[in-house]
Amino acid sequence: MSIERVRRLLRHREDICLKFKEAKVELPETLFETICAMLNRDGGDILLGVDDAGA
Repeated sequence: MSIERVRRLLRHREDICLKFKEAKVELPETLFETICAMLNRDGGDILLGVDDAGA
């Protein structure tokens, strides 16, 4: 994924195809649940190290 794509994604809000996961030290507890949910739909993007506000 290019830096430009990441920048574009950060300008959006979370939705069914875009999730932000704040992962400072370890993987979030809900990461695998989110991955499975996305796999059961149309896929999407998960950005680790980003809080819910997109920062």
